[in-house]
Amino acid sequence: MQQIFTFSFFFLFSSFLCVAQTDPNVVSGKAKQKAGNHNGAIYDFSLSIKQHNDAVQKYFKALEEFDKIPDAEKGNQAPAVDVGMAIPYLLRGQSYSVMGKNDYAINDFNNAIRINPKMGAAYYERGRILWTVGKQDEGCIDLGIAGSLKDSLATEMFDEKFCWKEAVQNANEAATKLRINDFQGALDKIQSSVRLCPDSARYLGLRGRAYLGLGIIDLAMKDLEKAVMLNQNSVDAFLGRGIAYYMKNKFQESFDDLSKAIDMNSKLADAYLFRAYACEGLEKDQSALFDYQQVQHLKPGNALAYMKSAQLKIKMNDPKGACMDYKKAADLGNSEAQDIYEKCSKAK
Repeated sequence: MQQIFTFSFFFLFSSFLCVAQTDPNVVSGKAKQKAGNHNGAIYDFSLSIKQHNDAVQKYFKALEEFDKIPDAEKGNQAPAVDVGMAIPYLLRGQSYSVMGKNDYAINDFNNAIRINPKMGAAYYERGRILWTVGKQDEGCIDLGIAGSLKDSLATEMFDEKFCWKEAVQNANEAATKLRINDFQGALDKIQSSVRLCPDSARYLGLRGRAYLGLGIIDLAMKDLEKAVMLNQNSVDAFLGRGIAYYMKNKFQESFDDLSKAIDMNSKLADAYLFRAYACEGLEKDQSALFDYQQVQHLKPGNALAYMKSAQLKIKMNDPKGACMDYKKAADLGNSEAQDIYEKCSKAK
């Protein structure tokens, strides 16, 4: 197993956030920036950056090494650094932006975000530039992240540029792909929506279901738990989490979540299907049979629902009813059902 690295230099700079506010270079740079002297401001901010450059570069190198570790082995051992060291990068980037030096500005905003991934202002500034240079998709994503970090300017620009329309379109396409079990296609589409609107319960619910279809249970549960927390009326969140609970053999929790999803939308065939599975896990055969029959009603072409109801009817001593369901499954192309039907029809 690859060794997990730990880093302790965070504590060496625990006071930098306060220092950044009183650092003579930062203070004078902000004064020059306010007065419109951006060349002078850039010079001062650069002095502040140079002062802490060794620590920042050490952190960047540690972060690169940490990113090479498989996610399952990372634990909570991420390298740490004082987020205050992002401030002069943000300020210098703003001055570069005013001067039209977009490449330099974006590089500074990139560094600010690497140091402090929760710096909404850096995402806003970078998103604003990306939008103006024709990279609307990337710009919208940054504005969405900044908005989720409570940057009010980003929220206003996100709405002004109609970024939410792209999010809705991608989410709808993802939902369509989920219905045909194209889980990777759904994930590709919904990722953009989540980046644009990271606090949308619907989008997180859809991404969680895509992860489930791909067998990535841990990431699915992370999305779905957050989705339920964000919105207690999200059908996608309860449906997805109910399926995830079933896949983790938590049948009662699965039943409860899927029942909530069905209460909100009684035409969810997948909710009935997985609730039927959960009922079988809870040994509630009559309830499971009812749910399989609901799937048959909502999706008449679902051969699996007929196969499962046939198996339950055998268990419940209804061989005639089971044989009829095997025939329906066979008519829908299920070869196993065809073999069983041929035997049970001769036994009549």
